[in-house]
Amino acid sequence: MLARGSVAKYDSALPLYYRVREAIRERIEAGEWKPGDLIPPESKLLGAFGVSRATIRQALLELVREGLLVRKQGRGSFVATRKIAEPLPRLVSFSEEMGREGLVASTRSIQVEVVQAPGRVASALRVPPTDTCIRLERVRCANGQPIVLLVSYLPTSLGIDPDEDFSGSLYALLEGKYGIELGEALQVIEAGAADKYVASQLNIGEGEPILIIRRGLFTKDESPVEYVEGFYPADKYRYTIRLDRQTHGDREVDRAAATRSASSPLGFA
Repeated sequence: MLARGSVAKYDSALPLYYRVREAIRERIEAGEWKPGDLIPPESKLLGAFGVSRATIRQALLELVREGLLVRKQGRGSFVATRKIAEPLPRLVSFSEEMGREGLVASTRSIQVEVVQAPGRVASALRVPPTDTCIRLERVRCANGQPIVLLVSYLPTSLGIDPDEDFSGSLYALLEGKYGIELGEALQVIEAGAADKYVASQLNIGEGEPILIIRRGLFTKDESPVEYVEGFYPADKYRYTIRLDRQTHGDREVDRAAATRSASSPLGFA
């Protein structure tokens, strides 16, 4: 049963929706409603706080905008789960990333096949479209919850056995067993919506927002190693980028670097 709430402790000069918002936030921060929990419906909240439906809706909308709540069509508002923060431009594997967050990485499903390289993949891996590559599809999980659907393509010229155990860190396998020195990667991040297949793999609704990453991985001498496409639920992931203020001289250096990226094998995007 939802206990009656109070907004009396907040300054009465503040808008009523603001006071309700803060009262709901307190309940979440106190652990009364935990990450992933469905909070009570509007009808119960307006009764508990003694305010109008419009006030409740505005308070909830503010919390959705902040990322504290997630609204799911036809289901209600849920307390958002903690987002995994990946700092850029560090190149880390999923397993390394989860370890840094104090989470246990696992793999829910694995599909491996040798296929002819699709056009975009052949371009990224710098191989003829007639060449074959290993297509590796995995659903990676954190503490048992699906976090990302990864579809990787590896050139068969690397000599990787398709019957390998791909349940763990791919980077550790490439570096440890096959002696491949990983160097750098070019990654593109964009927003998208989950199609039916992606939604089924990530246990989310079709059409829900996702982050899509496309990344080319290269050795230290810029030989292509992997092209991967990753699909992440938008409410579980965020990227952190450090930005530096530039001088005129810095901009000239960056302009030259951008030219190199666009004309080099790393400019696959």
